[in-house]
Amino acid sequence: MMNTDTMIASVRTAWSLIPPPPVEDLQYMAWGWGEEAWRAFVGIAPVEVDISSPGFLACTPLLDLPPATAAAYLGTYLLSLLDGLKFQEDCGIFYDILTRAHTIHCLSEPDFWQTVIRPYLPAECRQTLVEFCSYLASCRELLALSQEQIDLIVALSVEDLPPQMRSLIV
Repeated sequence: MMNTDTMIASVRTAWSLIPPPPVEDLQYMAWGWGEEAWRAFVGIAPVEVDISSPGFLACTPLLDLPPATAAAYLGTYLLSLLDGLKFQEDCGIFYDILTRAHTIHCLSEPDFWQTVIRPYLPAECRQTLVEFCSYLASCRELLALSQEQIDLIVALSVEDLPPQMRSLIV
C-alpha cells in the first residue's frame, strides 16, 4: 500500500539519476528570488537540494526556468510537498504553503505538462509522477483540493497512457 514514506522513496529513486542542471539555466534565480535561493540550487542535483533551507522555501521558479531544468527540479518540489504532507500527517498542520501551492499549481497547468514534463522527464520519472498524482488524490482532503482539481491533475498525469492503462488509475 502506498503511503507518504514509500512515495518519497519512489520520487527520490526516479529523480536520483538526474544531474544538476547547467549553471546558466539558473542565472536569473538570484535576481528573482535572492542569492540564498540561487545557492540552494546551483550545482546541486534535484534530490540533493536542501528543502528545509530558507532559500528553497522562498523560491517558486518552476514556471520561469528553462523547461529541462524545471523538469529536473520538479522532483525537488514533489519531495518538498511530500515532506510537508508527512509533517501534516504527524502534527496536523503544514508549514510549506508557498512550495506546496507552487507544486500543485504546476501540476494543474496543461501547458506545464506539455512544455516541461512530457518532453524532458525520463520514462521512470513520468511513471513515478503518475503514481504521485494518484497518491495526491488519496490525500485530497489533507491538501484541501477540490475533486475537480484532483481530477484535472490525475487526468493530466495519465494523458499519454494507453486507454486500458488509464482506466486502472483514474
